[in-house]
Amino acid sequence: MGTARRFSKVLHSELDVHAAWMPVTNTFALGDYGVISDGVFVKMGNIKEYGVSFTAGAGAPTRMRFRSDGTRVTRFVAGAEVPNIPQVDLEASIRIEFSTEDSFYIDAPVLTVESIEDVARVGAALRQAEGWRRKYRVVHSTYTGQGCTIISSRKANSAFELSATADVLRLLELGQAHGGITLSGEEAAGLEVIGASGVVGLRLFKLRLFTGRPDILRQPGDDDEVEYEPAGELEDDV
Repeated sequence: MGTARRFSKVLHSELDVHAAWMPVTNTFALGDYGVISDGVFVKMGNIKEYGVSFTAGAGAPTRMRFRSDGTRVTRFVAGAEVPNIPQVDLEASIRIEFSTEDSFYIDAPVLTVESIEDVARVGAALRQAEGWRRKYRVVHSTYTGQGCTIISSRKANSAFELSATADVLRLLELGQAHGGITLSGEEAAGLEVIGASGVVGLRLFKLRLFTGRPDILRQPGDDDEVEYEPAGELEDDV
């Protein structure tokens, strides 16, 4: 199983959402439509191309912190282990140890959600739109992380170390760091995002086969596995 599919499974288990791949460094937005390929959403366009508008709303921010089983995180300031990083101008580090391959360390100190509020109306409009295909999935919610740190392991028993001054690492854990951090152990990393902001998760809907009403997709499954064909017409799934 690849890193993208495993990352998607983590987000399904923690937030009940699909992965925005690549996390953070993407351009996903509300109203994007596409298909699922190899377990992740592949954007093809935006429903505005079909003349369909929507009303957007935002929810209260939250935090996402995930550690795969067997992951150990320790913090050091001036060579001594500490429970929390203080705001001092001393050399410090955060050590992340993974006991198994394909493990994840995810820290999104501030996670904001933006959603389409009138999904039923949007679905009805898409049902009538010329050229719309039932297999298309639509982004109706985006989960944006501020100052995210996401690291995954390719190998078992691998370790990574984030190094900077303590005041910079403290800002990193608050989602407010702006550079000055080095990462060691990159050769064993499957995914590496340090203190960056962007979309990490998506909620999708499709139109039901018989009623044409929006069906919110919450769990991965065979129903969502549609291979992406960059050329030619896509066949409807059932």
